[in-house]
Amino acid sequence: MIDESKPSVWRTICGTGTATDRRNNRFFTYWCIAWAVTLIGATWLIKNVDAVSGIGAWMIALVPNVFALGALTAYMRFLRMADELQRRIQVEGLAVGFGVGWIFAIGYQVMEAAGAPELPITAMILVMTGGWVLGTFLAIGRYR
Repeated sequence: MIDESKPSVWRTICGTGTATDRRNNRFFTYWCIAWAVTLIGATWLIKNVDAVSGIGAWMIALVPNVFALGALTAYMRFLRMADELQRRIQVEGLAVGFGVGWIFAIGYQVMEAAGAPELPITAMILVMTGGWVLGTFLAIGRYR
């Protein structure tokens, strides 16, 4: 039997606040998806299409940043318009993500000195994003 009092996993991911919060979170999600698609596409084009080089490659490399700025703007709008509880949940998620990323970045430098392989910057970004998601889920659990 499904417990209707608890939000679904998808609703938890997409937003649990007011209708405005959910709408703004959807826009943020759409911008993030567009960013990811253009990032993958731009990387593929630059690496695999011989005709793409020089200034053309630089222009293609900059396209995902337009979508990244759109995602940032959408997230800032979401935060500004969110109700107090949703804002608190998001800020706690961001705090955990930043803290986890900070600890990982500094800690891994010591591990590299001990012989661990070098990691690309994207590894730190993934750790920070994972921390943000974890922190958000923990805050949702705490306040719901």
